[in-house]
Amino acid sequence: MTGKDPFAKLTKIDGKTAADVVRLGKLKFNTQIETPANAPVSHLIKELVAQNLLVDAIKVLALALPGREAVWWGCLAVRDLMPEGKKTPHLEAAEAWVFKPTLAQKQKLRPMFEDPGGMDVAMCEAGFNVPMPDDEEKSVSPPHLVGLLVFTAQVKSHFSSKIPEEIALQGELLLARGLDIARGGSGQVEPKATKSDKAIGEADLAG
Repeated sequence: MTGKDPFAKLTKIDGKTAADVVRLGKLKFNTQIETPANAPVSHLIKELVAQNLLVDAIKVLALALPGREAVWWGCLAVRDLMPEGKKTPHLEAAEAWVFKPTLAQKQKLRPMFEDPGGMDVAMCEAGFNVPMPDDEEKSVSPPHLVGLLVFTAQVKSHFSSKIPEEIALQGELLLARGLDIARGGSGQVEPKATKSDKAIGEADLAG
């Protein structure tokens, strides 16, 4: 850490309280929570991280982010699950809605999330279920659906490796992306190098 508080200035979520998000997701934690119910939800996320409850922290953040920002965070996680530089038509459609969140773009997602598939299809469903001012029909989906779909994408990415060190570093990366998005950033965060990566780099330098 450089001294900056990564949980500060999370402007995209600090209008919500811890109670708002816990109630939305019907969340329960396997530990005593000290964060006051009326405190900004960022305080709860910070406490969960401090207690090494990273997955819970990611879930709270997925539920706290506005829909468009949450779907973008989910799309970044889905990219992790694909070969580098490759995207499915479903992921491209979900990202297209994020970049241009119009009703017309949203309607393109409807037939796509009915297809069989993985988390790329889930991001189409998430995007389609984000409420918009000009929606022609009200969504009948539960209000926490978008957050849960995005959370599932994060978990898939988090545990996509079987190597403990890589799992831990991926979790840190996912959280860092989400916090950056919550600050109004793009979520494009550089991953930390693993010990094996560093060893390869040192070998290259030595050679």
